[in-house]
Amino acid sequence: MKRLLSAFLLICLALQLSRVQPAAAEGWLPDRNGELPVISIVTDDLAYVTGPTRETKLQGGISYVDATVSVGGCDPEDVIDAAPAQVKARGNYTLEYPKKSIRIKFSQKQGMLGLHDGAEYRSWVLLAEWKDLSMLHSPVGYYLSHAILGSDGYYVADCRNVEVWLNGEYWGVYLLTEQQEVKDGRTRLPEIGKDESSTDVGYFFEYDAYYAEEKNAPDGDPVFEVYHSGTAQEQYGYTIKSDIRSDRQRRFLAGYVRRAHQIFYEAVVNGRSFAMNAAGTSVVPADGLTPQQAAGSVVDLRSLTDMYILHELTRNPDVGWSSFYITLDMSEGGNGLLTFEAPWDFDSAFGIRADYESAEGWYVQHSGNPWLSLAARAEWFQAMVRERWAELREAGVPEQALALIGAHQAALADAYARNYERWPERIRDGNHELIDELNACTSQQEAVDYLHRWLSARVAWLDGMWSR
Repeated sequence: MKRLLSAFLLICLALQLSRVQPAAAEGWLPDRNGELPVISIVTDDLAYVTGPTRETKLQGGISYVDATVSVGGCDPEDVIDAAPAQVKARGNYTLEYPKKSIRIKFSQKQGMLGLHDGAEYRSWVLLAEWKDLSMLHSPVGYYLSHAILGSDGYYVADCRNVEVWLNGEYWGVYLLTEQQEVKDGRTRLPEIGKDESSTDVGYFFEYDAYYAEEKNAPDGDPVFEVYHSGTAQEQYGYTIKSDIRSDRQRRFLAGYVRRAHQIFYEAVVNGRSFAMNAAGTSVVPADGLTPQQAAGSVVDLRSLTDMYILHELTRNPDVGWSSFYITLDMSEGGNGLLTFEAPWDFDSAFGIRADYESAEGWYVQHSGNPWLSLAARAEWFQAMVRERWAELREAGVPEQALALIGAHQAALADAYARNYERWPERIRDGNHELIDELNACTSQQEAVDYLHRWLSARVAWLDGMWSR
């Protein structure tokens, strides 16, 4: 009966998903037989993968170690047999958890289980999903990301659940996904040439509370700071994730973001219209533009609208903190707009964190995010949000997300059970960051039930607000 119910849910979900993204729908369904692909990593230096902490990273002590990576339990064309690679522990605060996320860097480009339409890359990520007892936040969050941002043509990482073995020892259920980077279609930016020092390139960067640590880390990414007018909460800087080649590029990007935020602020708060000059180096009056048009001259407003809805729907605390990615294409043919895409990190979302558990009330506009919080103050932006929400409701996106929860749980309950047999302390000891109701759960199923209840209530509340 259980397998019949699973098949029924999967068929219903496939029919629903096809209304929004027929090409990508199949990738969001769990394997029909309930068995997950298996990724096996073998290395002589396993402690360097499973042992690092946040302090290790701050001291520059996390580095790649040689390994081989095999993929099985999947379609024959996706099998990988002991491919040479390097691996390391990845993350920031999540490095404090015993089950680490892992970054894989193959010696040669490899496709992984058909993700990203089978595209081949060297770098891939295995997310441990330790904080989220349901292990469904990321699959649901990425489905919503694809249905909202992806359907508008913005980049969202592809993903798939797998089971991982390290040196012959079962390590649990992970989420295989893409590395956030500018590589052959990951984001829509062109890659920067090795000798390219011009500022007319593509930039990929993150609003990041960890930017100061990156600045001081021995192998940290380049960073810059911007003061955001109108943001009352503590402000953070930006970490550059694309391969910029010169400090001139870093300074140009910092100046461009600062001026763009100035234009956006004037449009939203003071109703005044400014624009960037042709070189992107100064702000000039733009009396012929409405405030909305002025804002749209430096920001891709559709992407900002989509990102606002996504994070308000999921009530994601990280949006005011980090993992908030932006692209800027200044290359020939680029649009020169700050574009908000590549959403990431849903393990604290969906009402599981203390102070964020209510399914009612506004969150993003009070989050301190320097772009979303500011945009929420403009009535013309709220009108865009209401119009987009109506489109998503017409397409049945929230219902499909709720159906996805049931479909995954029905198909993968055995795999989740194996994960918590491997990591019983996650259920036994709870997590101090989470609400008491989640820490009182005695099974993964109870966390899934909470997720479904919370998301249902959140959708109902937003309907009441955005359908007025």
